Amino acid sequence: MEKTNIFTILLILSLTFLWSCNVLDYDPELNITDEQAFVNRASAEAALTGAYSRLQNNSYYGRDYVAFGYLSADNVEWSGSFNFYQQIDANSLTADNSTVNSTWSAIYSTINSANHIIAKVQSVDDPVFLQQEKDRIQGEAYFIRALAYFDLARAWGGVPLVLDFTRSPDDGTGIGRSTLEETYARVLSDLEEAQRLLPTEVNRNRATRHSAEALRARLHLYLGEWAEAEDYATRVIDNPAYELVQPFSEFIQNKNSTESVLELAYDNANRNNHNGYFLPSSLGGRLEWKPTEILVNLLRDPNTGGNRKALIENANGVTYGALYFRSGTGDDPAYILRVAELYLIRAEARAHQNNLEGAIEDLDAVRNRAGLGNTNASNRQELLLAIEQERRLEFALEGHRWFDLVRTGRAGDILGLNDTNRWLLPIPESDLNADPDLVQNPGY
Repeated sequence: MEKTNIFTILLILSLTFLWSCNVLDYDPELNITDEQAFVNRASAEAALTGAYSRLQNNSYYGRDYVAFGYLSADNVEWSGSFNFYQQIDANSLTADNSTVNSTWSAIYSTINSANHIIAKVQSVDDPVFLQQEKDRIQGEAYFIRALAYFDLARAWGGVPLVLDFTRSPDDGTGIGRSTLEETYARVLSDLEEAQRLLPTEVNRNRATRHSAEALRARLHLYLGEWAEAEDYATRVIDNPAYELVQPFSEFIQNKNSTESVLELAYDNANRNNHNGYFLPSSLGGRLEWKPTEILVNLLRDPNTGGNRKALIENANGVTYGALYFRSGTGDDPAYILRVAELYLIRAEARAHQNNLEGAIEDLDAVRNRAGLGNTNASNRQELLLAIEQERRLEFALEGHRWFDLVRTGRAGDILGLNDTNRWLLPIPESDLNADPDLVQNPGY
């Protein structure tokens, strides 16, 4: 039977990229080798642009991966006609769900692009291609691969670790699944390489050393490594280039604000499709999903939402999510890492280390920016619950809520989802059929 697993998909997508980049010397023959993709500085930069483009894909940060993060929890609910999103909302996914399959494939496609760059960029023979530029491009590729494996791990658990560029459908078969610990270890290793190679300049649309430090803070939070999470969050918070913007609505209205550590930039030709799914038809959308009544009430309550009520708007009696609102141009950013998250990461890490004063200070920085008073939490348990609530509202439409509840073991208490098998997504059925070395997550 013909293989249709991720490695076949990755090969097709990678070759398609090679054929379509106009800066490359492309061969009219169907069989183009990966060696031909890297011939000079311009082609290496084009390959990196392709890797970022895969991050922006509708099935990844352009829509669906983020949707798993809010539809699976209690901030956003399905309200449209696509039943594959209804399965996400109801936590009743099946292994043949088309969104699960396309998201899994999109993330592995991103990894394959990064693998290609990591393997080839240092060997490019071009006299105007400086070593520092090669290091930067390779460092960005390591960061992209780290982010992709991190996203796979928190959604699926341990996954196959494909570390070489896929050249044929058989290249990846037989790898099997790594453990969750091994997958996170690969993320850490790639971030260490990214830190070593990336420059310290500020670039809010491309990975830099600051992006790697911020993602490390998030990784150590997930691993329960509190001192490391605090350390890496502090490295970015202490950089004067990154600060909370006042008021909260300024973060929504202004792209590339000082709030952003990393956001993906879209334009009219390469659109972010979130707005079309959040906005009502009167504003050019289809209202496929909308904020839950509980979230709307929390955001409108001046004692909890404060000025974050800017995340929701009303049109003709319909309440909708307003974070992604640029329907005319489609250039809403995809928010990957921002300063508010780093404050709340550090607050949580400090609370776990019994530095309650420091935790309160960080929590209040986010609350005060939202127009709220200081927290009333006074002990560690109260602080952790207050931080959980603040994360829920601060990142209400950014896809953190589900993953937060899973990593803290609170998905059962908050969502009533006591079947922990449903805390992970199913491996796509097509991949299981194509590769007997893949093992399905329990319960599917």
